[in-house]
Amino acid sequence: SVHPRRRRPKEKLEEQLHAGARGVKLHPQLQRFMPADPAAAAVYRLAGREQVPVLWHCGPVGIEPAAARKFVQIPGYEPPLAEHPDTTFVLGHAGALASGEAIALQRRYPNTYLEVSCISLRQLRQVIAEADPDRIVYGTDWPFYHHALALAKVLIATEGQPALRRKILHDNAARLLRL
Repeated sequence: SVHPRRRRPKEKLEEQLHAGARGVKLHPQLQRFMPADPAAAAVYRLAGREQVPVLWHCGPVGIEPAAARKFVQIPGYEPPLAEHPDTTFVLGHAGALASGEAIALQRRYPNTYLEVSCISLRQLRQVIAEADPDRIVYGTDWPFYHHALALAKVLIATEGQPALRRKILHDNAARLLRL
């Protein structure tokens, strides 16, 4: 990760990519920046040029301080998705408590994936029913959220659908990370 408004974020990300990083994670709430912050655009452009995904913490989770919620509201993610079509973005937690809005963004922007850690089984089923299944990826948010819970939800939600299960648990991420 890099902080978009700290010293030399682009150069720091270039160093990390040279060392083998396969993507960059940004956490607007903890790093205290809006996803559309102009300072983040250099990071997005570099990620697009290098063909590595940008994984954002995305959406309100209900335990953050009220003053921090503004950084993770789903509408704030749309400008970078639209302005950087050559950059692949992953909406972490599938938008969390605002998963319906995140699904709408994923359907509207082909450069957008949904990562499904930390959402309820009901939300996961909604993601599977409404989102593009080729742009859904498994995640765990370890160590904050135990991987067994995330995996169990995917296994339950994809029961009887082995091709979809394989996409979510492997194929989509392998394609995303160019493995």
